[in-house]
Amino acid sequence: MTTAAPAAASTLRFWPLFAVALAVRCAVVLLGLVVAAQRESHPHDELSIRLHAEIDANAAWPVEPWYRADTLWLVHVGRFGYAGAEGPVGQHGAAFLPLMPAVLAAAWLLGLNLYWVGMLAANLASAAGMAVFTRLAERLTGDRATAIRAFVLLNAFPSALFFSTPYQEGFGLLFTALALSAWLADRPALAGASAGLGCLARMTGSVVGVAALGAWLFDGPRTRSGLLRALVVVAGCALGVAVGFAVMWWTLGDPLAGIKSHQGWGRRSASIGNFILAIQSINDPVEPRRLEGGLAILFTILGIRSWVKRGAFWGLVTLLPIAQMASTGTFLSGHRLLLASLPAFIELAEILKNRIAYWTTITLSAVVQYFLLNAYIHWGFAG
Repeated sequence: MTTAAPAAASTLRFWPLFAVALAVRCAVVLLGLVVAAQRESHPHDELSIRLHAEIDANAAWPVEPWYRADTLWLVHVGRFGYAGAEGPVGQHGAAFLPLMPAVLAAAWLLGLNLYWVGMLAANLASAAGMAVFTRLAERLTGDRATAIRAFVLLNAFPSALFFSTPYQEGFGLLFTALALSAWLADRPALAGASAGLGCLARMTGSVVGVAALGAWLFDGPRTRSGLLRALVVVAGCALGVAVGFAVMWWTLGDPLAGIKSHQGWGRRSASIGNFILAIQSINDPVEPRRLEGGLAILFTILGIRSWVKRGAFWGLVTLLPIAQMASTGTFLSGHRLLLASLPAFIELAEILKNRIAYWTTITLSAVVQYFLLNAYIHWGFAG
């Protein structure tokens, strides 16, 4: 195994990258509004109808087509809290970590239009995360062209549309990219703080702490200073997780309510034995997960490459989100959850140096993203 050489400074500047990334996000939002205007559609299940009825039609009408699926839960929790956020067949709003609901609640309390705030917060966070990620890719690989390819690949990825929705993905991207960048710069306190904030958006934020310990265990040498560096990152993650547990305990009386709630959303309690069920779900006769499963396999290969080429930290950051997902017995929403495996996009960008292969990948990814966008806007399942 080899480890990466010390990172050089990035030649790519943050603000131009941010501007381009934000322009891409705005284009996706506008495309969604155009798609919505092509035909009228309405929620078709009892839960979506109930949650959608809570949207203020006058305040939300310009961006209403982007409030679908999980965004309705986030709005509900932001306005009314976790208590009473229950669906008809066991779903519960506790499955949604508190960062985006807190942003929406703050907007509501301040008298702001929470629907616009949700859109702006998600898209600004995504654009900033894209910029940080691209600079990280250049520092990690030492190649500007690879970093730009990684930027394009991430934006074109089928589930990248969720960076434009008022989901948690934008925050997850931003804080994970900040944590990885800080780790590369040997700033463990900043890495831990960023990863801790990421834990308030997505459970996958915790993988940064585990990866830091993995780097100390597998990459060596196992010095006390190296262990302290890893433990600082672990502490940041632990603090973020503790805050999430505290919110659940304060609002629902059960610190583990969030973990328990996932069973109501079609996931099993985490278990190694569930890996077999996850693999079987790829060809499930009722709800096959071929796209998600295929991408999970691809990302596993890229994660192994990252480990071998750059060390355990980068490999684990890529592989652990896949393991978290598979441990629940399904690849449900896998293509969206794989957005947390950021180093995979860097590995893919380094591999795709052939122009034909690169642009074919970009084109196919963008086409799939369009179909998922169309499904999302018209109340279909998109991840």
